[in-house]
Amino acid sequence: MCSAEDLLRRAVAQQQARTPRPNIRIFYAANGVSVWADPDRILQTLNNLISNAIKFSPPGSEIHLTARSVDNHEALIEVQDRGRGIPEDKLENIFDRFQQGDASDSRSMGGTGLGLAICRSIVTQHGGRIWATSTPGKGTTMHFTLPIRPSNHLN
Repeated sequence: MCSAEDLLRRAVAQQQARTPRPNIRIFYAANGVSVWADPDRILQTLNNLISNAIKFSPPGSEIHLTARSVDNHEALIEVQDRGRGIPEDKLENIFDRFQQGDASDSRSMGGTGLGLAICRSIVTQHGGRIWATSTPGKGTTMHFTLPIRPSNHLN
C-alpha cells in the first residue's frame, strides 16, 4: 500500500529536478488516496506521462496530476496537459510499441515510441487500465487506474 499523494509529489520533484523547461508549472492533488502498487513502477509510469506532457506543452503552461478513489476497489490517476492534443483516431494506438501521435514527433521531439507501451504494461500488471482523452489544440489527459487493495489480478 502506498500513498498516491507521495507518488505524485515524488514524480513532480523528479521532473522539476531534470526538466529543461522550468516555465511549465506542475500541480498535484491526491486527497488521501492510497493504492496497492509497486511504487517504483508507478513512479516510472508517472515520470513517463509527465515527461510527455512537458514535451508537448507550450511554454508557460500547466500540467495537473490528480488521484481520486473511484470506488472501494480502484483509484483513478490523471495527468492533464494543455498541449496540442492527439487526434481521436490515434488515441488507442499511441500505446502500441514504436507509435507516437505524429510520425514527425520522433524526429522533432525525440523518443523511441516505447514509453506509453511500457506504461500500459506496468498498469496492466497491476490490474489497472490506461487510456487517453484529448481535444486537438486544447490538451490531453492520460488516465490510469490502480487497485486500492490487494487483488488477485496481479500478474
